[in-house]
Amino acid sequence: MKIPPLLVEDVTNFLRSAIVSGKLAQGEKLSETSIQKRFGISRSPIREALRILEQEGIVMILPRRGAYVNKITLDELNDTTVVVANLEGLAARLALPELTDKNFKKMVMLVKKMEEEVKEFSINDYTKTHNDFHETFVLSCNNRVLINSIGKLRRRYVRPMVTSYYFVNNIEDAVKSHIKIIETFKKNDPQEVENVVKNHIMNALINDKDLWEKNMEEGNEKKRFA
Repeated sequence: MKIPPLLVEDVTNFLRSAIVSGKLAQGEKLSETSIQKRFGISRSPIREALRILEQEGIVMILPRRGAYVNKITLDELNDTTVVVANLEGLAARLALPELTDKNFKKMVMLVKKMEEEVKEFSINDYTKTHNDFHETFVLSCNNRVLINSIGKLRRRYVRPMVTSYYFVNNIEDAVKSHIKIIETFKKNDPQEVENVVKNHIMNALINDKDLWEKNMEEGNEKKRFA
């Protein structure tokens, strides 16, 4: 029997959101029974959703053991950051001639929202707003392959667990750098905007391995599957 696409999409989005928001911790087992009870469905769409998340690198499926939230290592964070930095730099360059006043107003609004979330120490909200900011210009590049590649990588590693580091260390600089991105877009220089976006993301590479690992361990505390 063919599985309804929307059903699989609903389960996939639910699990992805729970993982990215931190409700499901790294290494946590995904209970098919719990998901089945929540949606009132058979296990077929659940397994299809898990396979999709496995392809995205968010979930790991082990034979005869089940599915688990994939863990992110420091090396993988660094490697992914390098790739995302270059891809988003290119996306910014391609988006430059396509950006409208509406796009700029949205980015300014999102920066103001990030500033408020910093004051309130709202890590989860900041993570979402931060992603919305980058998505604003990435979607404007009009290159579907580039958009999909960046989206998949961002879902893989931009999570509250990672954002929590900046709240402790350099959150003010992180917010200011987004203001700089907007200002650079307005200069209308393709090479400069590519460099600024790339450097902004590359600054996420952290040399203090012990501090990163400490933050990642704290982010792995079990949270209720709500």
